[in-house]
Amino acid sequence: MAFGFTTDENNVFGQSVQESGTYNVKILDSSEAKTSSTGSEMAVFDYEVIDGEYQGGKVRYDNMVWKDGTAEEAERSTKNFNNMAIAAGAKSGVQFSSLAQYVKSMIGKTINIKVEWQTSDYTGKTNLTVRAKTHIDSDGSKPDGITRDMFEAKNSSPNAQAPSSNAFASKQPEQTGFNPFAGQSANNGEIDISADDLPF
Repeated sequence: MAFGFTTDENNVFGQSVQESGTYNVKILDSSEAKTSSTGSEMAVFDYEVIDGEYQGGKVRYDNMVWKDGTAEEAERSTKNFNNMAIAAGAKSGVQFSSLAQYVKSMIGKTINIKVEWQTSDYTGKTNLTVRAKTHIDSDGSKPDGITRDMFEAKNSSPNAQAPSSNAFASKQPEQTGFNPFAGQSANNGEIDISADDLPF
């Protein structure tokens, strides 16, 4: 086939999500089970937008930490992980026996996520952070019009200088909830679970 194509601004590498809002996403196979800096089990999810203006854009580093030091922490963790499983299509009664099994079960599933801008205390950079998860929205993804620049302008004091990250934002996928002290991957990043072991 001879060379030839028509340019398309939506068909480029590094497509990124430029607005907060709610997005229908697929859970990517780069998601993994890890250990947090405090030694807790932690799932780190990466997503790809599957429809709308930002289709193909990535939302990365949604850290979900399993805490069970107190009854309240255990209940909150259970609700958090259960919420995502139900959003991904699990029915009542599905049992998960390990975090690795849970993460592998989620890969390839589709959910709807709500993302908001947040400025990191560690890096000073503003990125999208996942705030809620639910079932796919049949009406499609809904960006809310709030860009990083708008958020930084509204949330910086008159004397504060917002971090300059526009060049990064236009060329790279978004990072969300990134914690540079997050610890190491469990099993060196490999999740050794067969398809027969997946509960749904």
